Amino acid sequence: MGPLVAHSADVVDLLLSGQRSLPGATAAPWLLAPRVLAHATSRTPFVTEAARALLTGVAAHAVGRLPSPAAAAIALLLGHVAHSTGWPLPAGGSGRIADAMVADIVAHGGTFHTGHRVRDLAELDGIPLVLLDVAPKEFLAVAGDRLPAGYRRALSRYRYGPGAAKADFLVDAPVPWRDPVLCRAGTVHLGGTRADILRQENATVAGRPVDDPFVLVVDPAVTDPSREVGGRRPVWAYAHVPNGDPRDPVDLIRRRIEQYAPGFSDTVLAARGISAAGYEDYNPNYVGGDIGAGALTLRQALARPAARWNPYATPLPGVYLCSAATPPGPSVHGMCGYLAARTALRRSYGITELPDLSPGTAKEMI
Repeated sequence: MGPLVAHSADVVDLLLSGQRSLPGATAAPWLLAPRVLAHATSRTPFVTEAARALLTGVAAHAVGRLPSPAAAAIALLLGHVAHSTGWPLPAGGSGRIADAMVADIVAHGGTFHTGHRVRDLAELDGIPLVLLDVAPKEFLAVAGDRLPAGYRRALSRYRYGPGAAKADFLVDAPVPWRDPVLCRAGTVHLGGTRADILRQENATVAGRPVDDPFVLVVDPAVTDPSREVGGRRPVWAYAHVPNGDPRDPVDLIRRRIEQYAPGFSDTVLAARGISAAGYEDYNPNYVGGDIGAGALTLRQALARPAARWNPYATPLPGVYLCSAATPPGPSVHGMCGYLAARTALRRSYGITELPDLSPGTAKEMI
């Protein structure tokens, strides 16, 4: 990871780009290429089982077949960042990020309308610029016959990946990990050995439920003590399961945590869960529980959601896609929206140079 950390800005810029142009004069492609190839096959250059399991667990964030080039790239991106800036947890919970974005937009004159599901793009007629944070399936549903037949066919062929099944726990103590080192971690991967993770993930991709799925556990109070109130704290986790899996995940995830943290069940005061099938009911863009808006195969990593030079622009004037179904794909980086916004500003308003919206300059602009 050392060379990647030394060139981290270039590596991040490359992997989180729109991936439609050649990179500048950076070392990132030459550093990434051999490492991606080394970790994209069943053979791994790592010697110890701990190292193999660790990086395979990071690669499992691809939520797809393992090993693969796309998963290897994700492992190297997230793995090297873990050695530099780290994987932060937002103080006060992830809702604070949305709150901050809302406050900034309102301060610049924006308004929000919530609680209404748009079922037909005709509802937005007359609005000059529309950015849709939706999966291809939902775009087809709201746009209908407005879309050209060829584009509709391309979106209908779009593939979705495995689902996520989530459990929320209210507990009265930190997770009692058997290994005390884990008590210092806000996020923990539960998968076992590299062979275990490969078996779990590949069975899940094939639609076969397993009793020991890959699980990600978050105990946010470890790094943010404000999340514990009156001796109670949240612990949430999600498991990778087959697309559309109807199983209630609470006991499935609780048992997995118990394997590595005996006594965890005794700390649970309340629990709730949402299955992969339930996720799509909660949000139609999570097709079958796929929270990544599409399988992250090599083809779909490069051609999301269809093979177009500009994946954000749709055949409809003024209508753009900005979901994780566009490059660079899923995660919490926000780059799909950023790149879609750049496309929209350039095409619709001729704006090619973006203003500096950092806090200092934004305050001066108001």
